[in-house]
Amino acid sequence: MNRENSVPPRPKPEVRRPSLWQSFAGKTRRAFLCLFRPSYVQKSIERREGECNMCGQCCRIGIDCPFLELHETHARCRIYHMGRPTPCQAFPIDARDLRDVGSSCSFRFSEPPSPVRRPEGELPVWSPASLIYRSGAHETEAEEG
Repeated sequence: MNRENSVPPRPKPEVRRPSLWQSFAGKTRRAFLCLFRPSYVQKSIERREGECNMCGQCCRIGIDCPFLELHETHARCRIYHMGRPTPCQAFPIDARDLRDVGSSCSFRFSEPPSPVRRPEGELPVWSPASLIYRSGAHETEAEEG
């Protein structure tokens, strides 16, 4: 083969991988959403477009999943049909998750979700003020004073 006519192979584009800290934060966020905000997860999944191309990048965020089998053309989860964890089933939950895997993931999301707004004057369920207000403690203090 003539070296002058041969074309050197093109290097693969470098995929920007998140740091270990970013990976941990993303995994924690996804677990939190699946556990405490399942309605958000469901609505977001309904906006998800595309199908899994079995790239396996979601299983390699931070550390490689022990159930991941890598092949030349695809990746395979050994527990795919036998009880994958909920965050794995839901991945990607939203567009933020796609940043963790780079451009190899074939999923995309339609329009961004509309922000959830509380009616004016309504307190968040978890605020200390709302707990006092809902318990009626504010009424007994007013009557005593």
